[in-house]
Amino acid sequence: MTSPGSLLSTALAILLTILFFNDAASAETAADMGNLFNRVNTVAQELQVNLTDLEASIDASRDSVEKGAEVLDAMLASVQKVHESMAEDSEIWQELDAVMELWEQRRQETLQKSESNPAFLPIAQAWQEKLNTARELRNQISTERANSTALIQSIESDRDIVLAYYELGQADKAIAGLRKVSSNLSNLNANMQKIVETAEAAQQQTAIPQ
Repeated sequence: MTSPGSLLSTALAILLTILFFNDAASAETAADMGNLFNRVNTVAQELQVNLTDLEASIDASRDSVEKGAEVLDAMLASVQKVHESMAEDSEIWQELDAVMELWEQRRQETLQKSESNPAFLPIAQAWQEKLNTARELRNQISTERANSTALIQSIESDRDIVLAYYELGQADKAIAGLRKVSSNLSNLNANMQKIVETAEAAQQQTAIPQ
């Protein structure tokens, strides 16, 4: 026969075990809730940023024809200004011609000195290499400028097609924004669903059987 003291000890042990596991479960549930709250808050903030970006993308797509024309005209004007700066009679080439005359003078001086002192010969050769490189690069720039002028003319002649592709690009940005918002919202709902499920599970764990 079990003594009253033994029964009391057993009951106390069972009660303490129940209380311990309930406290541990409560602490774990609280930690899960805190993490879920932080996730929802982070996703909500990201969603707000993406909504703002989406609104800007939608506005840009709606005004893309006018905006595209402005951007294209600004680009063409910038390139044309650069072309004018590199014209054959522009100041930059006049300055280059002047400095190359100085380099040629230095080459001849060091070449003349090398007749009595061979140590000057490598210096004269180095000046010659610089002159050759400068002439080669100037010719390349002149060629590229001519190619650039032809490309600008092609862009201007295909202006409507260029702007049509610009408009498509702005629409792509709006669609990309929609995808981000959709993904954010799905993530937000998934985390809130976990909050609901965690709360329901905690209620079932702490329910006292009748």
